[in-house]
Amino acid sequence: MLRLIFIAVLLILPANNAAGSDLWETETAEKYENLQALPVVLKQKAVVAGDYIRLGDLFSGLSSEADKKIVAPAPALGKEAVLTAEWLKKLAEKNDIKWTPADTKASIVVRHDAHEIGAEEIKKILKKELQTYGLPENADVFIQSGSLPVLVPLKSSWQINPVQTEYNSFRRTFESKMDLIVNGEKKDPLSFVGKVQIFITVPVAKNDMKSGQIITREDIRMDNVVQESGRRQIDPVDIEDLIGKEVKRSIRAGQNITLKDVQKQVMVEKGKMITLSFTKGGIMLSAKGKALENGGLGDTVRVMNTKSKSVVQGTVTGPETVSITPPAVNR
Repeated sequence: MLRLIFIAVLLILPANNAAGSDLWETETAEKYENLQALPVVLKQKAVVAGDYIRLGDLFSGLSSEADKKIVAPAPALGKEAVLTAEWLKKLAEKNDIKWTPADTKASIVVRHDAHEIGAEEIKKILKKELQTYGLPENADVFIQSGSLPVLVPLKSSWQINPVQTEYNSFRRTFESKMDLIVNGEKKDPLSFVGKVQIFITVPVAKNDMKSGQIITREDIRMDNVVQESGRRQIDPVDIEDLIGKEVKRSIRAGQNITLKDVQKQVMVEKGKMITLSFTKGGIMLSAKGKALENGGLGDTVRVMNTKSKSVVQGTVTGPETVSITPPAVNR
């Protein structure tokens, strides 16, 4: 009896193993079949770096071979193109892609990515070129019109070489033509027109200043301003020439201060009584007088002796004090 049961088990086992093997193979086949059946999906947007649009730029879910297939030229550098549902449907049919647009509004925007050579980079090239024509170091260049923006392919090597430049130093204008070379190939020439501004460093008022105010170092800061052309040019002023000077007329905060805006501190005021000092016979004498004009320390002013009514000239030596030097006596 036991022998019969053992034989029966041996006969059943191979059958079960075979059935198990078939079941595993069936599940595996269904798994891979489902993976291959993943739908092809239109991407929301596409950015291309090269000269062509490929299937992989537009759809996801394709084979690696289909991804690389070229379907159209790329838009111009930095530009975009809109591919419509109708165009995409025909493309899918032509390439045996199982995709249909959900509606007639389906589309994709394709942009040709590029590196932009900015205005600041162009200005550096222009400034270096204009300096060979006499442009000062303390000048800046402003592009008013020209070939901007300048676009080149991503990861490309490029050069911009000036070939013809004109600089009018009186009007402070320029025109420049340049060659654009990308990966060793000469592209369409570039041209730029603009103006030049020359800057100088001048003292300006930190705050409003009133007439008669004595200037201190804390009242002034140095600032860069545009140097006017022609007769309206600003004369540079040393800050040391302003310290201790008196403001002639009100100056607004931020206004540059010139030597015409200041004067020596008035120590002798026109029409006011002053002390006249002079030496006679080795003795220092003094008398009352009247100032006939304003004067600061060291200035020569006219004064009148109130007693003799004579008008003489003297040197301001202090507040309300004028020193008179008697004329030399010829013997």
